[in-house]
Amino acid sequence: VGLPLACLTASKGIETIGFDLNKKKIELISNGISPIRDKSVSTELDIALKSDNLSLSNSIDDLSECNIYLVCVPTPILENKQPDLSILLNATEMICEVLKTDDILIIESTVFPGTCEDYVEKLIFDKTNMDSRKDYVLSHCPERVNPGDPYWNTSNIPRVIGSTTKEGNLKAAQFYAQILEGEIIEVKDIQKRICRSSLPTHDENNNKKNIPNGSITLMETIRDAEAVKAMENTVRDVNIAFVNELAKISRVLKLDIVDIIDGMETKPFGKGPYYPGIGVGGHCIAVDPEWLKNASNKAGYFPEMINLARHTNNEMAVFAVNIIKDLCQKSGLNHKDLNCLLLGVSYKKNIDDSRESPFYTVEELAKDTFKSISVYDPFFPEISTSNNLETLVNNTDIIILITNHDIFVDFIHSFDFSNTTVKIMFDGRNCIDSNKIAGNIIYSGIGIRN
Repeated sequence: VGLPLACLTASKGIETIGFDLNKKKIELISNGISPIRDKSVSTELDIALKSDNLSLSNSIDDLSECNIYLVCVPTPILENKQPDLSILLNATEMICEVLKTDDILIIESTVFPGTCEDYVEKLIFDKTNMDSRKDYVLSHCPERVNPGDPYWNTSNIPRVIGSTTKEGNLKAAQFYAQILEGEIIEVKDIQKRICRSSLPTHDENNNKKNIPNGSITLMETIRDAEAVKAMENTVRDVNIAFVNELAKISRVLKLDIVDIIDGMETKPFGKGPYYPGIGVGGHCIAVDPEWLKNASNKAGYFPEMINLARHTNNEMAVFAVNIIKDLCQKSGLNHKDLNCLLLGVSYKKNIDDSRESPFYTVEELAKDTFKSISVYDPFFPEISTSNNLETLVNNTDIIILITNHDIFVDFIHSFDFSNTTVKIMFDGRNCIDSNKIAGNIIYSGIGIRN
């Protein structure tokens, strides 16, 4: 991670020092020999050394004039599977010797959410009495490398960054924009770029068209940036495990999983990104896994991953209602005294299909939870309590958005809720801009920060 990054910064005209405690590595790199067996890295190193912008050192004193510190040390796990932060904290302690006011410290090492604030920041404060909120910038930009990939490399992979302050985050992002030559994007704009278009989101090179190469996305918090790396690899792990389970099912059903996956690859939509929600429905996602599970059970293999996935998705409605009940309790409200409006019957936005929709589960739970319920979906007038949404909103205490119909999103964004009886708005699809909700309303959703 560190060597290609140092070569990149040097090649972009930035005076760069590559620091490592390993003297042998420093000697090799100084002589133009890459310790990484990768032709592209060797080429990058040659370019960086010829630029005269790259020097190597194992003396911390040589870093005293630096303004930006990029920490790329390994963060392994111990035998008991617990994270080992000792190398990261040792590097941080060394930086404390040279860290100055207005310097930028960026952790690229993979860490778990909370590491930068609970360990790195605390150690720096204990050693220097410097506060990242006013004295220096503390950021996390999780490394992204794909060894052996002929296309994606340090210079073009899109990055995300989070810091302890918004001002600091922009400063750190501007540094990456300089070396990656990409645009800076707000994380709140990502969905607009890749999810709200009917056009293909990838080109012939499998590049995300609307997420430019070398772009840097500003996360809301440093913890969110830490979580991006942890979760994106966990998602890969779960998906690989799931495909491994499909391989086991294929064996007992006498199928060819490789051919099947190749066949699945021909589908140009419905492949992600995936976002959490109040539940899944329709004739595919909520049904097909049950068929596959049933066939596999009959053949003698019991797919645990499918069972877990089905149970998790089926329980999301319960999860949502429990969040609302908790919000009521914290606000001093008795949910049994409140009226609830359910927005959406369809399982998917802008269609009139309610097959396996989570609406029905939410409806049953809401009947047992609140004083009364009303329903509105323009695609299902026969189920709707009224054909006038504004009237329903003016006579309810809680709104649960189940389906993200465009008409609902537009209405909520433009309607003035400040003079209504609405106390809580629960966004089951995380599609509402919370900044457009009146301040007297408690807004929440699935897995979002309140």
